[in-house]
Amino acid sequence: MTFNTVFSLLTLSLSAAAVQLQSGAAAFTNAGIQGCISAAENVDGEALVIHNCNTEALANQDFTLNFFTKESAGPQLIKVFGDKCIDVTGGVNADGTKLQIWTCDSTNPNQQWTSVADFTLRWGSTNKCIDLTNGKITDSNQLQIYTCGTNNGNQKWLGAPNPDNVQVAPIVGGPVGGPSDPSHCIVATSNTDGAEVAIVDCLENAANLNTIFLGGNTTWSYPIAPLSGQYKIFDDKCLDVPNGSTANGVKLQIWTCAAGNTNQLFQNKGHQIVWSGQNKCVDLTNGNVTSGNQIQLWDCAADLSNLNQDWSGE
Repeated sequence: MTFNTVFSLLTLSLSAAAVQLQSGAAAFTNAGIQGCISAAENVDGEALVIHNCNTEALANQDFTLNFFTKESAGPQLIKVFGDKCIDVTGGVNADGTKLQIWTCDSTNPNQQWTSVADFTLRWGSTNKCIDLTNGKITDSNQLQIYTCGTNNGNQKWLGAPNPDNVQVAPIVGGPVGGPSDPSHCIVATSNTDGAEVAIVDCLENAANLNTIFLGGNTTWSYPIAPLSGQYKIFDDKCLDVPNGSTANGVKLQIWTCAAGNTNQLFQNKGHQIVWSGQNKCVDLTNGNVTSGNQIQLWDCAADLSNLNQDWSGE
C-alpha cells in the first residue's frame, strides 16, 4: 500500500481519538524508527518537539483531535495531558515560529488547527502548517510552523494507536486477481524448530491451509513499519535464517525465539521484509504461488520492482 493509503485508513479509523501523531517524513522510515509529536512536561510554555515514539512516555505523546474524513476537520483544539493544547508561540504568523503547549482555550486563535486531506495540520485560516524543523529527526527537535506544501514530507502527520509498534495479522503476497485467485499467505508449516516457511492460499480459501498444513499457522506478530524486530508465530517461534546464511536462495524456517539472535531480526519496510543488517529480503521462490512453495531469501530489489518481495499485512 502507498503512504497515502495507509495514512487514510488509519486516520479514518481514528477520528476523535487519543492517538500518537507520527511524522510522515521519509527520514524516519529510512532510519527504521517512528517519530512522534511530544511534550516532555505538562506545563505552559513547554516546547512541542519530535521524539522517538518508542522511547517516550505514552502520556507525553497522547493527543486528542478529529481527523479529516471526506472533508477537512476543524478548526479545533489539539489536546495533550487533558488540558494543554498545541499553541503558536506569541501568535507570530511567520515561517519558523516555534510551537509549544499551553492551557487550552477554545477562544484562543493560536490554538486552532485543521486536519486537511493532504495529511497536514494547518493553523487556523493561515497558510502555515505544523512542520518538522529542518527535517531533523533527532529527539527534542522543536517543531515550528511553516508555509504549507502539499508534497512536503516534514508536514505529514499520521494518527496511530498509542503505542503503535506491533501488528498481529497474516502476511500476504503474490498476485490477487479476484475470487478465483485467492490471497496467498506466508505459513509456518508446523510448531517445531526447523519447520518450513512456505506460501499457501488463504483468507478467501482458508480450508486450503487446513488441508495442506493441518498444524500450520498464518497469523504472525511482527513490527509495524518501519521498525525492526522478530516475526513471531505460535507464541514462541520466530522467522529464522538457517545458520545465518547470506546465500541467495536459502530457505527460511521458524525456530524458538531468542533475544538478540540476529538471524531472527527483520525490518518491516512497508512492502519488503528485510533481514536486518543485510541486503536480503523475504522472497517468493521463483514467483510460484503453488501452496507449499518454500519462502527464501534473495537480494532486495532497490526499486521495489520485484513482486516476489512485495508483502503486506492483511
